Amino acid sequence: MYFDWHTWLGIGASIVLLALIIPYIRSITRSTTRPSAVSWFGWALLFAIATAAQASKGIDWSLAIPLISTISTTTIAFTALYLGRAVWTRVDGICIALGILAIILWALTKEPLTAIILSIIADFFVTVPTIVKTFQDPTSEPAMLWVIYVIAVTAELVATRDL
Repeated sequence: MYFDWHTWLGIGASIVLLALIIPYIRSITRSTTRPSAVSWFGWALLFAIATAAQASKGIDWSLAIPLISTISTTTIAFTALYLGRAVWTRVDGICIALGILAIILWALTKEPLTAIILSIIADFFVTVPTIVKTFQDPTSEPAMLWVIYVIAVTAELVATRDL
């Protein structure tokens, strides 16, 4: 198997994303991070769907990105829930309902562009609770971990050859 710079960049970014689980969970256990259960469970579901879709095309290095994201988001969601650190508001209820509706419509569509648009809409709706929560309480999320996350995801996008 030939490894070019795309592969190495993707592997490096995936390792960074996987490593971010540890300090994020540590911040949850120390009660400095109060994650939105809707966002983390929603992201876990969306990543699991993406992982299954990617795996159905064949297993290669590109599967690492959605698989690591599925493991990370699921681990964080259950940790927060188990420790009682997850928050739940009325906004969460509205957003999870809209996110689930978008996921159902996404699953029912046979049109690729429509499926992509609906997955983006679902992702937006499950992200809103974290945005609202963080806007209301900026100390509820570790800013530096999110900065590192954005850099790693950007590196993964650069490593992707088929955009």
